[in-house]
Amino acid sequence: MNYYKCLFLLLFLSIYRQTYAQEQNYWQQQVNYTIDVTLNDTEHTLDGFVRMQYTNNSPDTLPFIWIHCWPNAYKNDRTAFSEQLLSEGRTDFYFADKEKRGYINHLDFRVDGQTARMEDHPRYIDIIRIWLPHPLAPGRQITITTPFHEKLPFNFSRGGHLGKTYQLTQWYPKPAVYDRKGWHPIPYLDQGEFYSEYGDFDVRITLPQSYIVAATGVQQPDSVLSSPIISSSSINTPSVNTSPVNSSPAPSSPVIPQKKSSPVAHPKRSHPAAHHFAPRTRNQQLKTRNQKPATQNQKPETRNLKTLHYIQKNVHDFAWFANPQFHTEHDTLKLPSGRIIEVYSYYTTHSAPIWQNSIHDIKDAVRFRSTLIGEYPFNTVSVAEVTTGSPGGMEYPTIAVISPQHTAKDLDLLIEHEVGHNWFYAALGNNERQFPWMDEGMNTWYDHRYEKWKYPNPGPNPDFIERRLPDDPALLFINTLAKQRKDQAISTPSQAFSRENYNLTAYDRAAFWMQQLQDSMGATLFDTCMQQYYRQWQFRHPSPEDFRAVIEATSHRNWSAHFARLDQTGPLTPATHTRRPRASFLFDARNTDKYNYINLSPAVGYNKYDGAMIGGLIHNYDLPPNTFQYLLAPLYGTNSHQFNGLGRFTYTGYPASRHFNIETGLAAEKFSSLSAVDSNNHKLFGGFYKIAPFIRLNARNSDPRSTRQARIEWKTYLIGEKEPGSYVRKSTDSLSYPSKLSKYNFRYLNQISARIADTRALYPYAAFLQLQQADRFYRINVTGNYFFNYEQGGGLDLRLFAAKFGYLGGNGTALNLSRFQPKLTGVTGEEDYTYSNYFFGRNEYTGFASQQIMMRDGGLKIRVPNFPFIEGRSDNWVSSLNINTTLPPSIVPTWLPLRAFLDIGTYAGAWQQNPLTSHFLYVAGLDLSLMHDVLHFYIPLIYSSDFSDQLKTLPDQNTFWKKLSFSLNIQDLKARKFVTGIPL
Repeated sequence: MNYYKCLFLLLFLSIYRQTYAQEQNYWQQQVNYTIDVTLNDTEHTLDGFVRMQYTNNSPDTLPFIWIHCWPNAYKNDRTAFSEQLLSEGRTDFYFADKEKRGYINHLDFRVDGQTARMEDHPRYIDIIRIWLPHPLAPGRQITITTPFHEKLPFNFSRGGHLGKTYQLTQWYPKPAVYDRKGWHPIPYLDQGEFYSEYGDFDVRITLPQSYIVAATGVQQPDSVLSSPIISSSSINTPSVNTSPVNSSPAPSSPVIPQKKSSPVAHPKRSHPAAHHFAPRTRNQQLKTRNQKPATQNQKPETRNLKTLHYIQKNVHDFAWFANPQFHTEHDTLKLPSGRIIEVYSYYTTHSAPIWQNSIHDIKDAVRFRSTLIGEYPFNTVSVAEVTTGSPGGMEYPTIAVISPQHTAKDLDLLIEHEVGHNWFYAALGNNERQFPWMDEGMNTWYDHRYEKWKYPNPGPNPDFIERRLPDDPALLFINTLAKQRKDQAISTPSQAFSRENYNLTAYDRAAFWMQQLQDSMGATLFDTCMQQYYRQWQFRHPSPEDFRAVIEATSHRNWSAHFARLDQTGPLTPATHTRRPRASFLFDARNTDKYNYINLSPAVGYNKYDGAMIGGLIHNYDLPPNTFQYLLAPLYGTNSHQFNGLGRFTYTGYPASRHFNIETGLAAEKFSSLSAVDSNNHKLFGGFYKIAPFIRLNARNSDPRSTRQARIEWKTYLIGEKEPGSYVRKSTDSLSYPSKLSKYNFRYLNQISARIADTRALYPYAAFLQLQQADRFYRINVTGNYFFNYEQGGGLDLRLFAAKFGYLGGNGTALNLSRFQPKLTGVTGEEDYTYSNYFFGRNEYTGFASQQIMMRDGGLKIRVPNFPFIEGRSDNWVSSLNINTTLPPSIVPTWLPLRAFLDIGTYAGAWQQNPLTSHFLYVAGLDLSLMHDVLHFYIPLIYSSDFSDQLKTLPDQNTFWKKLSFSLNIQDLKARKFVTGIPL
């Protein structure tokens, strides 16, 4: 052997020594399927029979096999699927009626003809275990058969039906994976995809003639179609080879395919699958002896049926979609190796303008991935427009489905992503439930490369917001979560991700990790490594360790530091320690690692006394959020001719423990709160200032998917109030006029509050405890909220309130502290003694502004300003119950946000001797809620005689309009959540 041959051999052994060591212990099971199934589109059911040829390639003897019966995930509201939907804020499935639920039954598992005992999984209704009549030794093979009947659910998640369109996914019994780490029985989940054994599929689908079907695999010549296929190619159809073809080795320096122009229309041509064949008889369709016979309850089939036959080898799933409205296009594509594959798109006529280039887009996706990674491994590729349980798309071997899109570009990019899963999912069959980044993250990385190749020009000028967002907004939101210590590691399993992190981390952060890997090794070497990974692990189950072994063996470098980042959290692009200040109009989120933006914008405001207020807004509320944040809003009142405004300064710390964060700061504001004229007709304006330092401790959940919240806060209010100091009587009209305004009268109030809540979708609740202490009194407030969901949407909101008031430094009965005392009726602006709500007019007794209240204290929604003795005020205790409910759609249309309310309460004075009112006061009426519960209008219709008797004495106050009230809850707005979509 000469020198060069020795050198080549040493190099070869060096490259593959690690991967060969791992492969010596590698094995995987094989499951081949033969399925006959019939669709009943009247009852929305399937009846079928499945034959599974299971080969034990493991070194272990198997006494049992776990079987996924995932249609049972839709059986009731106690499944893992149902629980996960609730944690994601969805109650549609939980409250779905029986007709929308689904299940699989009539299972009768037999192994080589002998009955196999079935056993339920201890936790999951959609998993069973079959005990084999005889243990399955290594290298041996068994045949498992069972009939099945399936009630198809409404399409809540990926599969089911919408009317008479059908999405058949995860629809047949399927063995769980048994690999080097043991069994993987996993329940069906909406967030979290799949892990299945490879095998060959031979599937016959019987259904009414009117349906057009898009399915996994190659349709066979013995199928019967109901309509011809529209073709856009003049190329003759090649003979069909149903076995997958391994891609040829890609060149070390791949050439990216150039963008093609739109395809030129070709004459129509006939396709073999378009020919009609005589349909099989019913007995021929269901050959197996164990097929469940028709029952007396089954309606006789009088419609014309057809049977479609599909074959696909070496895949781990089979899906099909049936729609009588499908428009079908077909073409062929020649791959670099010379192999020709079939290309199909299915869409509805309504979407034709957007889908007119779909065949061309599919071809671009296949060419692009084939060049960079390795040749497309199957003989057919299809994309279908399907309305699924969620927006976006979903991949299955050889076929992808996509929900309706708005633009052709959106469709193209989504086609490329879903078709791309034929590499990272169909061919490279990693455990998607445990390692979602290995398919979604890698796939997204190639999405970015595809978009840069096909759409190199940015297009028309971006709009105002786009110009202020980074080129990749996902990185901005990832860094935002990281700053708040809400991010999660890339290696997190699917079901453990929070809703925000699943997309931002498993897709985008993982794609960025791939970008960093390429940047570190260079594009040419990176592509060589990925091509080797694809060749070596095609049609197998690679783990992260396997991927790393290929990368290190091919590149001859140790990448342990880079792979360690899969388990780490933190910002992707840490900010520099010396960020330069930079002014921005409204906001700017570009290059926040380099610039500390000072955002400027105009600001306006209004109240009855200052009038229209004009000013500016200066803030540094950016993404990611600054540790120190400020907001200043100086405003000039056009009526009062005074400068007012508000400001807020906060410092937030996020300890590394992630168990809590600490926020401390100071809020301040100054506005006019009343106006008058003196005896010379000069305007006088009273007002207030408030300075409120605070410190807040927010608890953090150990479970990122948890919706529980807890916090404790200390706040001190330092308040100055300016009011008329003295009055004079004017001789010309004998009326009293304020002569001057007093200096600011200072007072303080200390407040400590604690709140626990769970914002879960089903029966959310909150509990609030508040202790207040001022110079001459103390007050304790307790509020509890509980929401009862209705099955048809909406629900009943239950609020309980109680307050205790007491005097400090004596009994205090001679002191005028009525504005601080709790009461039953709605609180007015003058009684907002901490100035925590926004009022149009705080000290108004007539007019529109006087009808504004705030939802504090007892919350009885009726105005009796001329009768304070029946407001239920107390210097001892007050308690109330408030019920607010949505109304049935049969009474109020769903678009009208009209609700009904009932308030009932009592107070200490009502139980004394000779009380001023009845023991209990009540009000019932209607609540018109607008702007997502920010603005409410209250219409009292039924109320206590205490109120009605007094109102009758003042006819001008006893009108429909005068009894109305409203509340404006601007202080509850979470502006940042509306802007970013992330609850910050």
